[in-house]
Amino acid sequence: MSDARTARPELAVILAAGAGTRLSSLTPTSKPMTMLLGLSLAERTLTTFSEDLGIRRFLVVLGHDANRVREHFQQIAPRRDLEIAYVEAAEWRLGNGASARATKDHIEAEVFFLAMVDHVFDHEIGRRLCRAPPPVGGISLAVDRDKQGIYDFDDATRVCLNGSKITAIGKHLENSDAVDTGVFLCTSGLFEGLERASAQGAHGLSAGITELSLAGRAYAVDVTGCPWFDVDTPEALKVTEVNLLRAAATKPSDGPVAGHLNRPVSRLLTRYLVGTPLTPNQISFLSMVLSCLGALAFAMGGYVALALGGIAAQIASIVDGCDGEVARLKRMHSDFGGWFDAVLDRYADAFLLFGLTWHVYLQNSSHAALALGFAAIIGSFMNSYSAQRYDGLMMARNGRSARFRLGRDVRVFLIFLGAIANLPLATLFVIAVVMNFEVVRRIYVLSRETPLA
Repeated sequence: MSDARTARPELAVILAAGAGTRLSSLTPTSKPMTMLLGLSLAERTLTTFSEDLGIRRFLVVLGHDANRVREHFQQIAPRRDLEIAYVEAAEWRLGNGASARATKDHIEAEVFFLAMVDHVFDHEIGRRLCRAPPPVGGISLAVDRDKQGIYDFDDATRVCLNGSKITAIGKHLENSDAVDTGVFLCTSGLFEGLERASAQGAHGLSAGITELSLAGRAYAVDVTGCPWFDVDTPEALKVTEVNLLRAAATKPSDGPVAGHLNRPVSRLLTRYLVGTPLTPNQISFLSMVLSCLGALAFAMGGYVALALGGIAAQIASIVDGCDGEVARLKRMHSDFGGWFDAVLDRYADAFLLFGLTWHVYLQNSSHAALALGFAAIIGSFMNSYSAQRYDGLMMARNGRSARFRLGRDVRVFLIFLGAIANLPLATLFVIAVVMNFEVVRRIYVLSRETPLA
């Protein structure tokens, strides 16, 4: 099908000319400016290419409400450090093929991505296209063979295949093999197909691909299993929100409490938080403040304060999941953010366990309580310290974290349960034993993988 090489495109063309009339009931602005979980469709498309696929140069095709759409992209460019050029398609009303054809004299790249501004897709789609680039004069289209899993299949653009070659494409094909995801890797041959179609009065992108397929120059790349969404109706927007939230709230290293209790609640909070100016780092700090309030309640003594402290600790644990979810949804993740969150978590753990220790000490002035508190704090810190190496081993071995992971989510939940049950001393004992035992177990497992000299 293609050259035995991996394409390294440096340009992505974004078709943002359409009016998006079916989305107009949700937004008073143009389709590219429609908000989806804290980011506009425009910014979400740009960041998929830039942050995940390394594309820094873009050519945006404008049409409907061109000035406002251009201004929106111009606001994104410096914030994301992107280079964006613009083309106004005079005939955009004729179809997306006419919009794409308007870029012909503005592209010098041998190979480039082409995508619709209202298609949200996983970066793995772009990577698979790069691993199977089209030959000179051809195009590659990412296709999904899971027709049963396509939302609103009746409105999807269908594709017929003969091996890796596209033989037909259109919305009304009866016996199709796959569905068009709206993400392409193109050469200049794209414009030949579009011009042939235009000469026959057909101005859709599919018409241009049909012309190339007749010449044997249109190829399909199977991306079945990679998430993608065509966000062109209010219903499709809601479905996309649900799926993106679910994906953002899925973390391979989540323990049982985080996965089954905290995440369902944190998703609800995150859906609200993505619409606020709060940054992931600020949410991390908020989580630590809640933990400190819980620790302060523990130190005050009395059952009511103990119970309130436990509730505050568990709420803080739930909020602690929101920072990463917001970072992933708004494409604000960073190495510093992950490190900052980990540092604040260690402070929060220390405050909570010391507050619980102080609560027990106020009850009976027992030095055993201080010793248990010290052991619980040390075990918790070492549990967190050993987690990255251990989780890395489990991921390499099984493709996922340990089936039952004893981490911070379990520890804080034990604090919550112990506080509600008015068993602070027993809680310290359990945490001290369980966390230190888990550290010893991890040392043993890791030593068998990499024996000491």
